[in-house]
Amino acid sequence: MLKDSKGKFIYAGESASLSFMETVKHAVQIAVGPCAFTNDPGRSSMVENSPKIRFDTAKKPSLDICTAQSLASQFFLAVSGAMDLFDPPWLKDQVQAHIEQPGETPKSTCAIIYLALGIGAQGRAQGEVDDELAEECFAYGRQLTMFHLLDDPGLPTIQAILQMTYFMIASCQYNAAFINLGIAVRAAYTLGIHLHETNTAFGGDEGLSRERAWKSLRVCDLFLAASLGRPPATSESVSNIAMTPIKSLPDYESPGVAGQVFSAMFRICNVFERILVEVYAEKAVSLELAKSISRQHRQWTEELPQMLMVDGLEHADSNGSGLSPRSFGLELKHGSSLVTMAYYYSIVLLTRPFLTFQVYHASSKELNDDSSTARASIATYADACVNSAIKGIDIAYEYVFELNTPKRQPHVINSVFISVLCLGLACLDSSIRHKWPTDDAMDRAIKILAHLGKHSTQASRYATICGQLKEAAFIYTTRRADTLLEENNQKTRTIFGDIRAPSKNHDVGEDTIESITSPQRSSWSLPTDEGIGHPMTPHSFDFSTMQDEFMLPTSGVLPAQILSHGYEHFDTDVVFRYSP
Repeated sequence: MLKDSKGKFIYAGESASLSFMETVKHAVQIAVGPCAFTNDPGRSSMVENSPKIRFDTAKKPSLDICTAQSLASQFFLAVSGAMDLFDPPWLKDQVQAHIEQPGETPKSTCAIIYLALGIGAQGRAQGEVDDELAEECFAYGRQLTMFHLLDDPGLPTIQAILQMTYFMIASCQYNAAFINLGIAVRAAYTLGIHLHETNTAFGGDEGLSRERAWKSLRVCDLFLAASLGRPPATSESVSNIAMTPIKSLPDYESPGVAGQVFSAMFRICNVFERILVEVYAEKAVSLELAKSISRQHRQWTEELPQMLMVDGLEHADSNGSGLSPRSFGLELKHGSSLVTMAYYYSIVLLTRPFLTFQVYHASSKELNDDSSTARASIATYADACVNSAIKGIDIAYEYVFELNTPKRQPHVINSVFISVLCLGLACLDSSIRHKWPTDDAMDRAIKILAHLGKHSTQASRYATICGQLKEAAFIYTTRRADTLLEENNQKTRTIFGDIRAPSKNHDVGEDTIESITSPQRSSWSLPTDEGIGHPMTPHSFDFSTMQDEFMLPTSGVLPAQILSHGYEHFDTDVVFRYSP
């Protein structure tokens, strides 16, 4: 249970970044001791903003055709890779018709238009004017949705509430977004949109719109479920869609209703669902389950080019505009970058328990026994977690700084933050199996979060936390290097003698020799008697008994691990729960 910005206790499950941060905090506490990262009082608070305009008092915004069309284009840029509700030509035609003849536009279409324009202004964020315009459009669109679309649910109801959900996520209103998404999912179940065979039976534009609405629901739902650690509201189990190989589409051929199930984002959502339901809901992961989900990852990568064709993200048109020839509403580079980040994020989520286990048992004799098959498998998945975290940060850095991206990127913020937590934890691995380039990756991640933090209180808060974690990791790695150097020096003295030993034949003081052989510490160094911190492994672990069915807690920490360290050293409001 975490407190939000208003002081209420909010539930965050094990897959949530803030929940994982408590595990990282505990590891840092053991290895480094009290520091800014462990002592930050706002460390565990969930950033939760409030809407600036009440929807029941909202008034219709005044927009000219030029501004409205510009915001409509920004809308598709903002939701690329996340939502695929309708095509740009349709929205732009509706916007123009509404501006020219406002009285002729149905209330359902008006709600969709103003919510889309609100998201566009929110993403563009070129000053206070855009921020105010975004709030006005969102509040008015939300008012139309609440007053006209909830009592008689239809496809526009789902589309409008999905847009509301996305706006709330980008505004750091995660709990409100989570609740609203639940309404959209129930409306989808009411209309049978969750059944692919039903959508196929509708056929044509209606069936395609229904299928695309379900795909967008899945993306928003799995993102919220993973980032908040809460159960998914949607499931593909009711549809019984097998992960059969996808058939290649001819160039420029628009996939039909049935072909939407081969969307890259659609299928990576299936992987996320397995991880959340089979791993984090059970609070444990086995090597065999990890291998099974890894095979699904491999199939996804093998079929990615064909799946991107379904999403309209495979190549630009002849004019080089970057938009798919089929105008599916997804911008090429932006959408494909988010798809790639989602892939790496799913790997991090799956392999995170193995990295935690590796770090907490790094000094275990059994863990360093190369003959252990279990140890090798755990090390492989731990390495995959670190590698995927770095790759995800690299993609995010290119996406944020090398493309004309919207100013608010909730998916990027969450992916980068959890990646930094993994890298910070990896720095505490005393086995020194690899020298990962974590410093550069963490610097890039902090730069991303600081940049997005100009328009997001959550990103700004995460940037501060990541900076504190990087400092803690630096202290630990420096102490470890000093300890290893001292051990090597001792071995050298054993072989060649100790120049610091007292000599009866020379009138040279010990202090002089000491000053030569032991340079002064930098001013930031902690007292040497604090050492390198407590070992991460209070008890040995018998890997010879570990079989594929062994269930590793998703926290990565065994019950005896936490109990062996006194709770009196930690905050009393932090509670660690582990599966038996």
